[in-house]
Amino acid sequence: MSLPISNLIEKYRSTKDNDLKYMLLRQNFEINDIENELIPLINYLLLPILVEEQDMEILNLVSFQVFPNLVLTLIRDNATAAHLGWVTSLVWEPLLDQSMIYANRSFVLIETLRNILQRIENVPRSYCCQPAGNAFGFISKFIVEMKRHMLEIGAAQFSHSLHESNMLIYIESLDLLLKFNLFSNATCPSLLVTLPFDILSDIFTIAQNYSATNTNESIDRITEKLLLTSAQLTHPIDLENLCPKINDNTLSIVSRIWYKFGPMANGIFTERLLPVILSPPQSEGECSIETVLEIIYNFHPFFSFLTLKDNRPLLSDSIINRLRTGLFSMLRTLNLSLSRAHNGKSGDGRQPIDSDDGFDSDNDPEQQAYLDELISDNDDEHMYGSDTDDEKADDINVEKNDETAKDISETNKILFIFAELHYPHKEHFSELLTELQTKIAIDSSLIDKILSQDAIEFSTPCGKLIDLNEILSEVKANKLARKDDIIYTLTHSLSLQAYSDLSVLQLSIEVVDQLLVKNHSNNISRDEQFQLIKLILPHLKTNKSFIDTLKAGNFTQKIDEGVTLRTMILSLLLQLLPLDYSMLGEILPTIAKYSVRDKDLTVRDLSLQLSHQILDTYYNHLIGVDWDWYNDDFYQVLKETCTKKDIDTDLLQQFPPYSPHK
Repeated sequence: MSLPISNLIEKYRSTKDNDLKYMLLRQNFEINDIENELIPLINYLLLPILVEEQDMEILNLVSFQVFPNLVLTLIRDNATAAHLGWVTSLVWEPLLDQSMIYANRSFVLIETLRNILQRIENVPRSYCCQPAGNAFGFISKFIVEMKRHMLEIGAAQFSHSLHESNMLIYIESLDLLLKFNLFSNATCPSLLVTLPFDILSDIFTIAQNYSATNTNESIDRITEKLLLTSAQLTHPIDLENLCPKINDNTLSIVSRIWYKFGPMANGIFTERLLPVILSPPQSEGECSIETVLEIIYNFHPFFSFLTLKDNRPLLSDSIINRLRTGLFSMLRTLNLSLSRAHNGKSGDGRQPIDSDDGFDSDNDPEQQAYLDELISDNDDEHMYGSDTDDEKADDINVEKNDETAKDISETNKILFIFAELHYPHKEHFSELLTELQTKIAIDSSLIDKILSQDAIEFSTPCGKLIDLNEILSEVKANKLARKDDIIYTLTHSLSLQAYSDLSVLQLSIEVVDQLLVKNHSNNISRDEQFQLIKLILPHLKTNKSFIDTLKAGNFTQKIDEGVTLRTMILSLLLQLLPLDYSMLGEILPTIAKYSVRDKDLTVRDLSLQLSHQILDTYYNHLIGVDWDWYNDDFYQVLKETCTKKDIDTDLLQQFPPYSPHK
């Protein structure tokens, strides 16, 4: 049984035996009263150890185990945002305050804060709508102290490694603080909370200033995490205001959170990316082509996805055409450069000496001795003087190899972009790819993707009607010889509006299930799949002709015979996940308008399950390229349905619309 907290504190402070101190700290703390037990434990035992203790084993025990485990235990079973305010006031604040008072222990104290945050990072928490009331205040205070500490370290001219370790502790702690206060779990930010602009601006300034001092001239992984976390918690309008201050290296990181850049995408391409692609920089001091290509690839949803509202990319046609032109021109230039490098490697770079020069040196011993002496003198000169020709050649070869590696890297990046950016002149591209394949290895699947991108094109079904039972027997037997006739028949049977035959519809859905899910999914094209889905969606609306009314005296009961049909359709759609993004424009509004309000609970539950899985997959795309459509055509319809029918779902809270305007 553990000692009462007051007794433990007294016993610890009264002994000088480090072994006994260690044993006392190893016991489990039972905290039942925050004011009378937790506060004294922190203020009179743990904090004094962190600022006074000289024994490293005890110090590390408190910093890495005791303090983190204590906080973890206290929040594990009570982790809603409303109940986490005490962590800031009782743990974060005292640690930061003590680091400001005891400068020689600031690293230990901030490291302890980091250790606690790491330990509690993955604790499950209820969905976070708003951070604790004092969260932003403390984060601002932490940033102020972080900037002060950064200046002090710079002025003290510490070694680079010491400067780096100090700053990374602060940077990692800040990242974890943001996640603790503003994420609903370790990986998912609260979609209803955004960082104040002053905090956001400070974070990006700190990250860029620190990265500028990095000897590798790159952004380390810890700073990357902070930038990505901050970008996820940023409102698009704030990001747009901040964008002019963001350098290319930083943009190459935060552009991974591409869906926050939708409202400014056309501007970024026009003002920042296209000028580099259309007129590549020649000097090293200018922006890196590879970095710009990385940004463009991260932004590929802006040209690879067709918006549900307009059925066209978010980027303008002019920008896309200029992007294609610039990238294709770069690819041709890189191809020429790789050709030169490839041809240069056909030999060893040295011309062979012609031994038959018209003179027979073996017949003239004096001349041979003279030549040998000259060679010997020349060797001595190089031994003590400048670089040898071989060394110079090696340096040149290294430079050439580096340049070739850079060309290959840029070529691959451009090809990955073209895999998302369809190039209309296939014959030109095919010729260029054939040439490139003779010089570098290119994944064949990447080439196929580049050359085979086609938009969905609907054609009018043609064929002849076949008996549905006959079709079902054929597809179950893995026969699809009459695919056109089958699709034509399904189009006819699923489009019947004059009369409704439930058995025909159910049989049609069973055939569709066989085609799209079970036996023939690889033989059905993307546009054929979409055509069939469009045919079955209208039948998610309750059909009154399938409702029978039973009367027995004063008792009346309505039986909906169409429930099975609607259940079959939703089950089919669930099995087809993930669906193509282009299909969501038909599916989501239908579900929100009809299925979610269905009187049958099974149908309703399946529709909510389908919606949740679709949004899990495509929410970022919906708010990134279709924010208006998502709000107007789906979210508000779903909200109205849930309000009218008193439907309890967390969809509205988990996947809110994300307006580009505050």
